[in-house]
Amino acid sequence: MRWLAIAFLAAACSGSATPEVDAAAEVDAAAPPIDAARPPAGASRGSFQLTYYWVTSEDDFTGAATTTLYRPGCTPLATVRSGFAAAVDIEGTGRLTDGRLINVDGSCGCARSPCYVEPPADHPWGTGVQDRPLVPYRSIAVDPAVIPYGTKLWVAELDGVAVPGAAPWGGFVHDGCVLAADTGGGIVGAHIDWFVGLIASYRALDGALGLDRVTVHDGGARCP
Repeated sequence: MRWLAIAFLAAACSGSATPEVDAAAEVDAAAPPIDAARPPAGASRGSFQLTYYWVTSEDDFTGAATTTLYRPGCTPLATVRSGFAAAVDIEGTGRLTDGRLINVDGSCGCARSPCYVEPPADHPWGTGVQDRPLVPYRSIAVDPAVIPYGTKLWVAELDGVAVPGAAPWGGFVHDGCVLAADTGGGIVGAHIDWFVGLIASYRALDGALGLDRVTVHDGGARCP
């Protein structure tokens, strides 16, 4: 689950490997036409602000490891670079230099809050709300007062976009279908935050698409 949410992370540098993914693959901004024979999407929910988030990597930050992150119960989990600590508080999921994946667990009464846990092996990109695994290009963070968790949605502007990376986590043409699987402190109202796995994927997509707002529909028969 994201602890905070913003559109950009200025302190981060280039993306790093989370599971094996080529996030540097180019994005084709010219989307192929949508197949009119496909089942219809559901009712429109209107225009939403679009932002992105990803797994941040400690290796993208410099400086000494001086900030201790804690598990629930206040046992130390890792001592990390301060820039990474600030970034993972925002993104919610991070990769330590030693290779471990960590995920925000929530606020705690330790010397530093929030506390962190290591997600299970079957959540290789981290965990959203309700113990839902995050999946690149398929998971979005929402305001649950606007979109209930678990809602399947179709985002018109994402349909036909070639996403970066390699199978099974990327390298396919998106069908616009996403799942409300996460939330964040900055996700309020008509705002969706698209999980894209790596910061390199965010840069490729944002540069190619230039989207600040998207049109969101219920998934309907198009996103069963």
